[in-house]
Amino acid sequence: MKPSVLIVDDEQIFRVLAESALASEGFEVRVAPNLARAKKEIDRAVPDVVLLDRRLPDGDGMNFLREIRAEGQPPLVILVTAYADIANAVEALRAGAVDYLAKPVQPTDLLLKVKKALEVRGLRDRLELTQRLVPHTVEPKSLAMRTFMRTLEQLAQSPFTPVLLVGPSGAGKQYAAEALHRFTYPPAGSDSPFVDVNCAAIPADLIEGTLFGWERGAFTDARTSRRGLIEMADRGTLFLDEIAELPDHSQAKLLKFLDAQRFRRLGGEREIEVSVRVIAATNRDVDAFVKAGKFREDLYHRLSVFVLNVPALAERTEEIPELAQVFIEQCAKRMKKRTVGLSAEALAKLGRYDFPGNVRELKNIIERAVILSADSKIQPDDIVLPQASRSEAPSNVFFGVSLGQDGAPPPVDQVERAYVQRVLEHMQGKRGAAAEVLGISYPTFLRRLRELGIDRDA
Repeated sequence: MKPSVLIVDDEQIFRVLAESALASEGFEVRVAPNLARAKKEIDRAVPDVVLLDRRLPDGDGMNFLREIRAEGQPPLVILVTAYADIANAVEALRAGAVDYLAKPVQPTDLLLKVKKALEVRGLRDRLELTQRLVPHTVEPKSLAMRTFMRTLEQLAQSPFTPVLLVGPSGAGKQYAAEALHRFTYPPAGSDSPFVDVNCAAIPADLIEGTLFGWERGAFTDARTSRRGLIEMADRGTLFLDEIAELPDHSQAKLLKFLDAQRFRRLGGEREIEVSVRVIAATNRDVDAFVKAGKFREDLYHRLSVFVLNVPALAERTEEIPELAQVFIEQCAKRMKKRTVGLSAEALAKLGRYDFPGNVRELKNIIERAVILSADSKIQPDDIVLPQASRSEAPSNVFFGVSLGQDGAPPPVDQVERAYVQRVLEHMQGKRGAAAEVLGISYPTFLRRLRELGIDRDA
């Protein structure tokens, strides 16, 4: 994205020299010889930086600085004046200027000050939308999750490829998006913004303004200009959660942005270019939404360049102990409690639960347990499970199957398939070990996997 600079100065020589120096460095430059013209330029499109002269024919630049600083998302202002003294510098900084330049100004000093101001603006944006990314402290134990994380690392090599994350609610789609962000922008994504947008939580009439921003006067209540979240995500990641809930009229504009990485703010004339990794996520059946006309087919194809299924917690039960420990440490620290872990009995109780709400439900259960715990370790009675979806069984039961809807026992092949999958899960995906446990040769085991269709699922 080309940063824009507005030069407000009544000296033509300074305007020409400053414009030349800035334009040669790739800045988009506009000029104004007085405050009246400057106000019109800002009304048309708010610049990123304003170089503002102190003494102007129609007023004091200091008063104008205070005026524009009172707006919603003001530009960064560098005050420029021939009246260089400590008092003026202190007054300018107190009024909201980010820096101060005294004439005669050297081009190198000017460029340095403007670039520094933009860095300040970047830090301000990071503070405004800081995302506390979950540290990648849990080493995947399950085959499904190890495979998933390896795929994320491979995707990180292609930072502009759109990614669509699909999976049940609470499975960890945001965690996956944050992990891909960290892999894409090392070290740990710390220098690049991660902007999280829940498309289902924003009213339909506000979604476009939220994403793309607006210029002052774009609509009745647009009293100030505002950068959108896409603009704030420049050189980072834009995570569009619940993408299937995006209104139809916004889908077309998002598609156009994805094709070119360019957009205009609402009511704007200037085309803004950004460099953004776009990750979308949904727990919906997007194919069904497309067929029903609820989601644009062209947008779906643009987003689904790479589709990743986030495994449900039931597919990676090996992760439960370490995930639970991470949540215990987080909750105990927040609540200032000395809870340090789970007792063996409490862990066994968690292991017998099916977690229909996935990782999010595990986190909620652990939070309740930390609240209830009166010991350094969480006990079984502290683990409160929803009665409606409870599926506990005796601790010595390794495998079980459900009857069909008509109450009939399942076919033998279905039982065998489920049993072999359970053995593989228990052996952490190690096929050789699973064959040994089942008492058959490895080639025979591989052949049976293919016959049961398990090999295709791996």
